[in-house]
Amino acid sequence: MIEAHGLIKRFGEKRALNGMTFSVPEGRIYGLLGPNGAGKTTTMRILACLLNPDGGSAWVAGVDAARNPEKVRSTIGILTEVPGLYDRLKAGEYLDFFAQMYGLQGSQRRARIEGLMRLLDIWDARNERLRSFSKGMKQKVAIARALIHRPQVLLFDEPTAALDPEAAKTVRDHIVDLIRTERCTVLLCTHNLAEAEQLCWRISIVQQGRSIAEGTPIELKAMAAQAVRLSLRAVLPNYVAVVHATPGVEALATENGTITYRTTDAASVNPRVVRQLVEAGADVLSLQLEAMGLEDAYLHVMRKGESDPNTPRDPT
Repeated sequence: MIEAHGLIKRFGEKRALNGMTFSVPEGRIYGLLGPNGAGKTTTMRILACLLNPDGGSAWVAGVDAARNPEKVRSTIGILTEVPGLYDRLKAGEYLDFFAQMYGLQGSQRRARIEGLMRLLDIWDARNERLRSFSKGMKQKVAIARALIHRPQVLLFDEPTAALDPEAAKTVRDHIVDLIRTERCTVLLCTHNLAEAEQLCWRISIVQQGRSIAEGTPIELKAMAAQAVRLSLRAVLPNYVAVVHATPGVEALATENGTITYRTTDAASVNPRVVRQLVEAGADVLSLQLEAMGLEDAYLHVMRKGESDPNTPRDPT
């Protein structure tokens, strides 16, 4: 449903995209994670036909974005990082205008507007001008605008930014409902790692205009070194040496009768460590694995990308 192949985009001498590639099948939520300036928003704007790439290709719902941008625009809903609203209009008037632009008629149009405004808890403010809205309320109006025509593809750039926890949960629940009931496909750019882990089928971690790691949240978390805490009856120097010498053990430390280390292969390293400690005469009281989060994986991948000589660098 969404395909990006080797996308390249330059702004002067700055290369914002450097071979961005990924694909999203119908009815899935795909996440883009990365720091500011990594290329996430540029990718989204190319897919929305707001920018033309300098290289590569983009396809949305089977349509070449470069050859048929009008067709692509009719099939997507987009929430940009800074949604522009017509502040002099009332909220209901604003959504009615866009509903008409997308061809919704009469009672169908009115029902859709009311349904979305009630869902996002802004129905009571429908006759208030947008310039009086808070940032969070404006975000809700922009989300309603993106959803108004029941698009096949949603491009969401920080959809829950500026929303209170209850409103953010409402938006997340509605995104999941769209997937289930309408087979809508979502590209989600976010800095909220918990949100990405909860919603996304697969995730690309983006750095310097390209994906440097891609997979399910579980697959990405498996890339990071997991913390392990060993509790011993006594932590003797030779026991520490045994653990330190075990292949696959990283970042070893000792404190208060425990040995902690990290490993990217817990399934094979941990049994080996315990076996060798027992053979050395240690009394192993417990072994605990710290829960892995997507944040651990993200930071691990970013650090690895920064140290990788093959990672493209901005020539400026």
